[in-house]
Amino acid sequence: MYRTVIFDLDGTLLDTIGDLAAAGNHVCREYGWPEHSTDAFKPMVGHGMLNLMSQFSPLEARNDAQIAETLRRFNAYYAAHSMDTTKPFPGVPELLTRLKADGVQMAVYSNKADEFTTVLMDKFFPGVFAWVQGKKAGIPTKPDPTGVNGILAALGAERSATLYVGDSATDVRTGHNAGLTVCAVTWGYRPRASLEAASPETLADSVEELEAAIRRNVNLETPSSP
Repeated sequence: MYRTVIFDLDGTLLDTIGDLAAAGNHVCREYGWPEHSTDAFKPMVGHGMLNLMSQFSPLEARNDAQIAETLRRFNAYYAAHSMDTTKPFPGVPELLTRLKADGVQMAVYSNKADEFTTVLMDKFFPGVFAWVQGKKAGIPTKPDPTGVNGILAALGAERSATLYVGDSATDVRTGHNAGLTVCAVTWGYRPRASLEAASPETLADSVEELEAAIRRNVNLETPSSP
């Protein structure tokens, strides 16, 4: 069993896309920009908040000054509505409870702003995670491994005993850049084919398959005797 598991948030632990889309479309309405479907927001998320602002903004509104103001308006709305429809993916709370009971050390690392990441984890999974971290000033967004490396150091976690779990190619690259084994989950916001192309060590189509991957540390497996 892996002794430490680092989870992505959006699309992995929580289904947040409805509230993210609502906040983005709120800003679009304020400016008179075209709105987007909830499904259209799925490929936009996961690359950091500034990238999300750029993705849903029209081309003429993607300059630095406008993006900063768009983010301010987005954050003001999202702060009041981040839990309107957000909920854990089915089976996730029960999985986390079992892992914690079995002594697995768990962390969350997200490209979502740190204040929102912390609020959501406190609401839906209080006391579950040993470390919760979103995007902080001075730390590059995923797939840069700086944030993950900091978490490993803070928790005293060994790379060979740590599994990284996420729902996007960005998460796979993040884990690999940090020298970790990766399990990509397919219930999030990316097509399965895009995850396969990123070459995670394991793909999980269900919470049961994710739990099996966590309980099977590939770094500790030995070849069968002939």
